Amino acid sequence: MAEQGEEDRQYRQYRRLEDCEEDSPPGEEEEEQLLLHVTEGPTGPGRVHHMFVASLTPPHIYQFHQRNGFACVLLSDVLELVQFLFVVTFSTFLLCCVDYDVLFATRPLNHSHVPERAKVTLPDAVLPAPQCARRLRGSGWLLFLLVLAGAVWLCRLVTALRRLVGYWEIRSFYIRALGIPA
Repeated sequence: MAEQGEEDRQYRQYRRLEDCEEDSPPGEEEEEQLLLHVTEGPTGPGRVHHMFVASLTPPHIYQFHQRNGFACVLLSDVLELVQFLFVVTFSTFLLCCVDYDVLFATRPLNHSHVPERAKVTLPDAVLPAPQCARRLRGSGWLLFLLVLAGAVWLCRLVTALRRLVGYWEIRSFYIRALGIPA
């Protein structure tokens, strides 16, 4: 009996939502009911409306917790976008701006001061910028792939921004409703 009273005190800030059969998916057990956190005090533009959190699934909240909060999520998403740009840019550079015949010594260098058996380095095999740009413009498939990569990057950017908005709402819920600091 003492446990029941303690449990009631623990959940007194929560109210059960009315059972709406038309909103519940088929096969849902009747034992599961949503709890809505009700804070006391004035409501205003600075207050969090906790109804939206009920629409977020537990995996979102769990993932926010597992990714160590909003700052880590933001940094992770930004670095992921930068990594994608780096991989595409560096791959394009390696495909268009390096003369592999010179690098692998199948064609000699045209430098008069370098002996024939000298070690060839990457700077020796890098093409000048105008020649690199000409090779890039000459390859239709590569241009198509770069446009496709740009579209994929933009989709990833939009997805990351949408996720960040959701994580910001979860962060606000953690801080204001649950009292868990960042």
